[in-house]
Amino acid sequence: MLYNTVQVEVIKLGICNIEGLGLSSKDILIRSVAWLREKYEMFHEELYLQKAVWHIYAYLDLGFPYEEGQKEFQKILSHLKLTVEEVFPLTKWNYKKMPLSKTNVRNLLGKWNPRMHSMKITDAVEDIITKVAGKEEGEYTYYCGKMLIQEGEEALWEHTFRLYIRKQEAIFYDVNRNRHYIFV
Repeated sequence: MLYNTVQVEVIKLGICNIEGLGLSSKDILIRSVAWLREKYEMFHEELYLQKAVWHIYAYLDLGFPYEEGQKEFQKILSHLKLTVEEVFPLTKWNYKKMPLSKTNVRNLLGKWNPRMHSMKITDAVEDIITKVAGKEEGEYTYYCGKMLIQEGEEALWEHTFRLYIRKQEAIFYDVNRNRHYIFV
């Protein structure tokens, strides 16, 4: 009903790689929803609510947990007089936090090219676990396969992953699939 594939994809494209600037895409999407709600409350134009729902869909599509934005998202649903089940069917956005384990990290990395890579798969898994467990704040890139595109020092390989470690969370970003995972 409210889902607009083009609009949701535009929002996701606009937010991709924002972590590279030291910002949290999860927080920006929640703040965008809050801003749109405030505009709706000021001007009473339903278009603001519709755009807020698109931002929530983008948030969920990127793999972020509904519960972390639930308070703000519920305000939008209240204005629309709809329930969460009507707008966001749980089967499509069934979010599961990713426990930090060798098996889970290995599964996230998927098929690993044995010759073209930033490091061997076992080293990459171990490096990710060490950095997350040690809360080593920063941004780390892991890749394998041939390089698809390069601009300056930025590059995209067949399989590119970024690990963002902040004080509160560790986000593992699968760049090629545009999916985020939060390690717990």
